[in-house]
Amino acid sequence: MAIPIGVENAINLNDIKELNPNGIINGGGSNSAAANAGSGGGSFADTLLNSINKVNELQNTANSSAQAIADGKSSNIHQAMIDMEKANDSFELMMQVRNKIITAYNSIMNMQV
Repeated sequence: MAIPIGVENAINLNDIKELNPNGIINGGGSNSAAANAGSGGGSFADTLLNSINKVNELQNTANSSAQAIADGKSSNIHQAMIDMEKANDSFELMMQVRNKIITAYNSIMNMQV
């Protein structure tokens, strides 16, 4: 039996949980980014820039954690490794998104009009 599509059956995108453990897409859980994404007010360039800035912040945190371990200022190796893995995973995700964007751009440029 088919379910009719209507206002009462509409899917609320905020109810869907994404696989985004480091909060990259929404800028770490900021309400303004989520509001822009929901209302369509944010541009693609702003979203991309916010994501790159978040990855940079994670990289800087990992570097400072590793430096603190190397200098003997911290003995929390576990947290340093967690920070490094977050930074690594975020960077890999950013590179995959970049590759997809380039592939999409090339596909559009090769379209015949």
